[in-house]
Amino acid sequence: MTSFERVMAAMGGVETDRPPFTLTLSLYGARLIGASPEQYYTSPRLYAEGQDRVAELFGPDILFAPFALAREAEAFGSTVVYHRHGPPNVVKPVVKNAADFMRLADPDPDAHPALLYLRESVRLLADGYKGRVPLAGILTAPVDLPAIIMGIDAWLETLLFEPELASAVLEKTGRHFVAMASRLLGDGADFVAMPVMFFNTALVTSRIAAERIVPALAAAFAQVPGPLVFHHGGNRIAPFLGELAELPGVAGFVIDPRDSFQDARARVGDGRVLLGKLNGPLLGLLTPDDACRVTAEILADRRDDRHFIFASSAADVPWNTPPETISAVADTIRQWQRHGQ
Repeated sequence: MTSFERVMAAMGGVETDRPPFTLTLSLYGARLIGASPEQYYTSPRLYAEGQDRVAELFGPDILFAPFALAREAEAFGSTVVYHRHGPPNVVKPVVKNAADFMRLADPDPDAHPALLYLRESVRLLADGYKGRVPLAGILTAPVDLPAIIMGIDAWLETLLFEPELASAVLEKTGRHFVAMASRLLGDGADFVAMPVMFFNTALVTSRIAAERIVPALAAAFAQVPGPLVFHHGGNRIAPFLGELAELPGVAGFVIDPRDSFQDARARVGDGRVLLGKLNGPLLGLLTPDDACRVTAEILADRRDDRHFIFASSAADVPWNTPPETISAVADTIRQWQRHGQ
């Protein structure tokens, strides 16, 4: 089977030769080609070159567009800093409150350099892999983007005490999300994935989540002309999958390393893909033997789950992760096929 056939089979619950797998190696491509993050996250050509090396060395069944949420915020006026061995980050909130946020111009997905970088990276990857290896476009969720641009505290205060203004903000970020998701899909992405933090009761009350967050996500997702993957965003997601499973357009969920696959599957049902749950940020701390063991445990747990895609959860696999450890994960999955485990 090709990677595309394998992933599509998992989406449909059809038996595959082995579980499809992917690892969040967006950042790691920069290491593989010897580019600085600033070069890599501003040059679509270098980004595509890095992902070519990822594909060549590790052969994941899904490749990622840039996991660079700060570049989206840059389109709204945020200042971005590039770290030596990490993805770009926003220096500080560009505005201090929701009223000022509403006065920011909506960035043009067809003209702003930061957004064109994301789009051109997708186009270049699609030129090389369309129809062979699925490509995941990456965007900031409309409920999380305000926190990056105005700061978490200001956004939480708006959600809690200014419901009408919060609705206006979510309408604005929803428009941006739909516009960018539609373009990334048109540029060649097979689906769009977004980490979502602000559905979680660790940050917002269950009432706010139910009355404002989930409806805002549903309104935006319903307008996207392609499948979406809901990423746990660093929080446990399994307890909320019953509510989130009703969101339109969502084909799958990336669960947190602390979540139980069994619990997640019971809550989401049999029709959605579950991805995870190798802890990506901690992968560099494992020896190759440990990586093989952890990978085999996850595969054994999902032995009979045809809607499963092995993936790294949480953020990027770190820059300093030994390539031998990454190869150990990939090889274990391929051996699972050969030995019929």
